[in-house]
Amino acid sequence: MFLSLSEIIIIMIEFVIEKSFNMPEDIVWRIARDVNSIPNYWKGVRELNVKEVDKNVYEGRIRFAFPSSGKVRIIINDDERTLTFEYLDGPIRGYNKVKISKGKISSEWKVTMTGLLKLTEGWNRDHFMEGTEHALEMILNATLSLSP
Repeated sequence: MFLSLSEIIIIMIEFVIEKSFNMPEDIVWRIARDVNSIPNYWKGVRELNVKEVDKNVYEGRIRFAFPSSGKVRIIINDDERTLTFEYLDGPIRGYNKVKISKGKISSEWKVTMTGLLKLTEGWNRDHFMEGTEHALEMILNATLSLSP
């Protein structure tokens, strides 16, 4: 079965991954919100060159693990404990919102691929889900060294 062009255009990668933890939320949030450490946890991010353009709003270039780059905006909301990656230009468009709340860390993805990458969105969805699981685990593991 082949997809029509209109069906290919509206396909999105959407999922939520959630992990529970038993440590202070402040410590998990401190690790998750550290913009400079994003490539340490999110292995799909090879390089991040952003600068603060407003309080807790960063913009710049992101280089992905696959050979491509794009424009990203990262918004930190300390009150809601959310870190939102807005993919503005490049092979990925949409967002990934990381949230810490009630002993859980979650990552909600809603993105679409552009160009020929759109044809591999099914594989990319699985790959992004696996990478997100890994990133959330690494963030939680990093908090172990900071926990009292």
